[in-house]
Amino acid sequence: MKNKFIPFTALTSLLLIAGTIIINSCKKEQIKINEPEVTEPQPLSFTEDFNHVGGLTAKGWAFKNNSYPVGSNGWRQGRYEAVSTPNYKFPDGFIGFPAYNATNSPNDFISCDVSCVNFTGDISAWLITPPMTIKNGDVLEFYTRAPDDTNYPVYTRDRMQVLANITDGSANVGTTPVSVGNFTTLLLDINPGYVDNANGGYPFEEWTAYSITVSGLDNPVTNARIAFRYMGKNAGVDGPNYASIVGIDNLVFSSN
Repeated sequence: MKNKFIPFTALTSLLLIAGTIIINSCKKEQIKINEPEVTEPQPLSFTEDFNHVGGLTAKGWAFKNNSYPVGSNGWRQGRYEAVSTPNYKFPDGFIGFPAYNATNSPNDFISCDVSCVNFTGDISAWLITPPMTIKNGDVLEFYTRAPDDTNYPVYTRDRMQVLANITDGSANVGTTPVSVGNFTTLLLDINPGYVDNANGGYPFEEWTAYSITVSGLDNPVTNARIAFRYMGKNAGVDGPNYASIVGIDNLVFSSN
């Protein structure tokens, strides 16, 4: 069969050109309008499991070690490590304790210990939340503990405060072991008298839940911060207040 050949005429050309113009015209009319991006506000309620302490700064958390003489560490990834050979100082074969709620490893919590001061001195190590909105009725919950020192050669004494900055949203805690900067509202003080942990001081045999309900505010505060302050007076490896390790896990802030 012969192929049918349709001559390319001027009329055909005009029709193609016309079609192109119509198509192009239609395309030009389909103008995409770029709508402005809407930034979602930070949720008023939040949780923190402390599985990746190294990523907290990127989330807006802040750290400050005002201990004197300052030691080698402050708040860090949860400390739970084996001792190669149990000894007088660590007779149980481990330093620290496992996480309350472990996802990837038993170190899935945050801790602070005696190494934030150099041998013996005054401990003041701060862990500070990002800026947040708080109001009366909001609740902060977390778990904390110290090591079981039953077999230790000395009784350990740990202390931690929870304080709030309700004035300017800064992480200003001053520069000395006794300064608190703008964190002038005390929410909780665990073992303020430096009682031996084994005799009613810091909870040490198991993770213990604490709950703080916000109250006493005249109005909601949109630029508040909450801080955890690990403390010790005349503390360190040489006493007289023998500090050990405290951990925090499963923190939940509920905006009500």
